[in-house]
Formats: sequence, structure tokens, C-alpha cells
Amino acid sequence: MDLLQLIQEIKQLTDQEAVHYAASYGVELSIKEVQQLRPLLDEVSFTWLFTGIPPVFIEKITSIIGYEKTMLYMEQYKLQ
Repeated sequence: MDLLQLIQEIKQLTDQEAVHYAASYGVELSIKEVQQLRPLLDEVSFTWLFTGIPPVFIEKITSIIGYEKTMLYMEQYKLQ
């Protein structure tokens, strides 16, 4: 499955399904966090696989889920 297909599938999940989906990968999110993160899916770019995630996008994530969770998941999934 490619990145764009994955994003489209996540967009179609209900908030509760998205919470469970994230949890299946060890990412604990509340329904409120999912609702706030959902619009950011439109900003994700395939080129980030080569260039890395832009700091401004990481700041948006941090403002929603907090610094500690952001750094934990970025380290856990080797995203920094």
C-alpha cells in the first residue's frame, strides 16, 4: 500500500476507528486529537519520504498532541 492510499483510507475511518487504528501501531490518541489531526492529512506530501517532515508540520502536530508524545512517536518510528 502506498502512502497516498493509506492516507485516503485513514480519512474514511470514523474517529473511533482511527483511534483504534493508531493504537494498533502503538500510537495513543484521543478522539479529540484525531479530530484535530485529521485536516493535517491533506498537507502530507510523498516527497517527505525523501526530504523528511518539515519542522512547521511537526510544530502543528506538537500543538495538538503535545511535545512529549510527538517526540516519543517520532523517535519510535525513526522520523527525525
